[in-house]
Amino acid sequence: MGLRLPSGSGLLMVGSGIYWILSSQLIASFTVLTPEVFSSSPAGTTLVLVVGTLASALGLWIVEDDLNQLVALVNRWDGWLYLIPLLLSSMDLAVTLIGLSSSRNVVELNPLVALAVQGGPSIFAAFAISYMTLSAGLTLLMLQTGRILFPLRSWRFLSLAIICGVGSFGLLNNLLVLAVPGLQGFSLFGSGVGAFLLAGLMFKRLVKGERGELP
Repeated sequence: MGLRLPSGSGLLMVGSGIYWILSSQLIASFTVLTPEVFSSSPAGTTLVLVVGTLASALGLWIVEDDLNQLVALVNRWDGWLYLIPLLLSSMDLAVTLIGLSSSRNVVELNPLVALAVQGGPSIFAAFAISYMTLSAGLTLLMLQTGRILFPLRSWRFLSLAIICGVGSFGLLNNLLVLAVPGLQGFSLFGSGVGAFLLAGLMFKRLVKGERGELP
């Protein structure tokens, strides 16, 4: 019997690979926590590029199963629920662009995002593809994780709901800061409450959708 990788592995490899390829050229690092860690070492920068290329190639080789799973989920009558992680990631990118273009006081703390924006449409488009591919892969991975961790059928959506709540925190914070700049000190608390409510609401809807109780 061949080794079966977790659901979402192909999409996660593709997204991570593109991310590392961009990172090798923009911040010379595998992670934004240590930007330019390889900037003084061409071999180190090449290593990040090679690993990213190999991860992307391997991900594309095995991604078909993940795509089939996504199509099956989206074709369900409640399939829009499984697109929420993708929606959150795309909205986060859009709000980031709006914030950076509309206010000189807004500073992007993630150096990779900042450099991707400065790099022009093609670089930012590649970053957006990476970000959204990672979101899709994480959706499948969290569904499988829920099935493994929670034997009760109704609880298997908890992992996905929590990830969506966590993923919405930054988006909600940016929206609050842009909408009401005077309440910037309140934005973290408001974003936390909003993320908690979103996670709870999504979990409830996913459970009802599984039981066929949604109108």
